[in-house]
Amino acid sequence: MKLFFITGENSGDSLAAPLIEALKEQYGDDVECLGIGGPLMKAAGFDELLPLDQISVIGIWEVIPKIPRLLKLNKSIVEEIEKQKPDAVITVDFPDFNFILAKSLKKRGIYKGKIIHYVAPSVWAWRPGRAKKIAGFMDGMMCLFPMEVEYFTKHGMKAAHVGHPLVMSNSRDATGDEFRKENNIKEDAKTIGLFFGSREREFKNLSAAIKEAALLVNDIETGIHIIAPTLPDLEYNVQKLLEDFKLPIYVVANPKMKWEAIKACDVAIAVSGTMGLELAYAGVPHVIAYKINPITALILRVLVKVKYAHLANILLDKGIVPECLQGKCTSNNIAQEALDLLQDEEKRNLQKESFLALGEILGDKNAMSPSQRAAEFIAATIKS
Repeated sequence: MKLFFITGENSGDSLAAPLIEALKEQYGDDVECLGIGGPLMKAAGFDELLPLDQISVIGIWEVIPKIPRLLKLNKSIVEEIEKQKPDAVITVDFPDFNFILAKSLKKRGIYKGKIIHYVAPSVWAWRPGRAKKIAGFMDGMMCLFPMEVEYFTKHGMKAAHVGHPLVMSNSRDATGDEFRKENNIKEDAKTIGLFFGSREREFKNLSAAIKEAALLVNDIETGIHIIAPTLPDLEYNVQKLLEDFKLPIYVVANPKMKWEAIKACDVAIAVSGTMGLELAYAGVPHVIAYKINPITALILRVLVKVKYAHLANILLDKGIVPECLQGKCTSNNIAQEALDLLQDEEKRNLQKESFLALGEILGDKNAMSPSQRAAEFIAATIKS
């Protein structure tokens, strides 16, 4: 079985790596995984033909200047797939790029294998009609959330709820005690986690507001300890950003310490996205912040049909996590929300209690892991 993967973000790398491990565990040397990916995928035995950062772009407005290069890259990848003749192309999240590529493959008609997408686009949030269009150029859809499946199966597309990879983490086993002990953080010391996102553009757009918010909180609640888990490739940027803080700072880029560092946070401030759901699943009270190009925001305001931005709020159908978005994404607003959580035990406990319901929604009671279920889905789709 030969599989061509296409990922364009670090979150996709994190999703695809355990899937590759599950495939190799199940099929051994009979499976070959190659294509566009990241370091985690390479560590899992992936043959990287192109690093994922070569196609990583976010935002509608931001992508416009790069369209000529992306179209040229799209054509090159399509031709490489036709040359490699894999049994299936596995596109991981990153729909704006991956769907254009899938359409190109189908339109040219040279490639005869299956095209399977991992992480269903949020058709339940905006433009549900996309599901029918997607069914025209995709052969399979692996969904993270149970309510997504029917949007695709009703159009004759093969789809399954494989579960969310968070349930494979040790997030709920970690306590934060080990991290506090190793860093001499007293049990009664107050800690705030700062999460700047996984994308360089997010860091540039939001880091200053998040940093200033932390300083404002410290002006009122003195003696704060700052914990800043991040990715290795952003570690230097985070260290430079926080180097003038006159309070204890712990920048953590070691993946093995990720959940211990997260669980050591009393309260967190996070860039909206995957990290917010991770914090919620881990039971850490937090506030999210996000700001994008105003034109992109205006377009999304018209298209998006859900009340919330945070996935936990959407899945639980209540605004349990404060959202500081666009005009509300200011250091003062972020600081006030974080301070309210830090000072109000009842608010913190309300978030924690609400987060407990996420486990079943994300699939932590399934007998098989999400990666194992995804591996089986891929094999079944190829045979169908």
